[in-house]
Amino acid sequence: MIRRSSVRPLAAIAVVALAVFAAMTVAVTTSAPLGIDSAAFDIADDIRAPWLDHVFRVITSFGLIAIVGSAVVIGAVLLIMRFQPARAAALVAGAALAWVTVWLTKAIVDRARPPEPLVHTGGQSYPSAHAANSVGWLALAIALTVVIPSRRGSIAAIVLGAVLAILVGLSRIYLRAHYASDVIAGEALAVAMYCLATIGAIALTAGRRTTPTRGA
Repeated sequence: MIRRSSVRPLAAIAVVALAVFAAMTVAVTTSAPLGIDSAAFDIADDIRAPWLDHVFRVITSFGLIAIVGSAVVIGAVLLIMRFQPARAAALVAGAALAWVTVWLTKAIVDRARPPEPLVHTGGQSYPSAHAANSVGWLALAIALTVVIPSRRGSIAAIVLGAVLAILVGLSRIYLRAHYASDVIAGEALAVAMYCLATIGAIALTAGRRTTPTRGA
């Protein structure tokens, strides 16, 4: 069960994340190349090394929808088996909302990719789908805390999910597959979608509990 007391903090996080996404979108669509984008590429160029290229190519694969989506589905099945249907629904709905809104935004903004990428890229650059997908690892870790027996294990899982999401985002910048603003926007949008999906699951659960049964 998802606690109803979680609605306010989730709503606050969603508002902040959407504000970040909106600010990035306005900046990208109204300004020349952003300073944060060029600065991030300069840092990546300063630390570039063949072994680091390989490491980030491996890390970036954890942002593929095929990998993240499969993990989310497996996590949802596990939650259902542990009698946590609301958490399972919120997890899957959040992933679906993030995927749909990212690709809608890509079509609308239609930003070109950075030049000279170190991995194969295609389609529009803004926002980063890999970065948005990677938030699924954090959402999955949070959702699965109910089946992790220890508090330390739950904290470790959440930290691991957050670190993986951050690393995937950084990998997209390092590999010149996306601008920093693409990554920030993608992760912010996904965070908002997961929060909204969870709020929706809480509302539906509360609604079912307050609906009077026939003959009562």
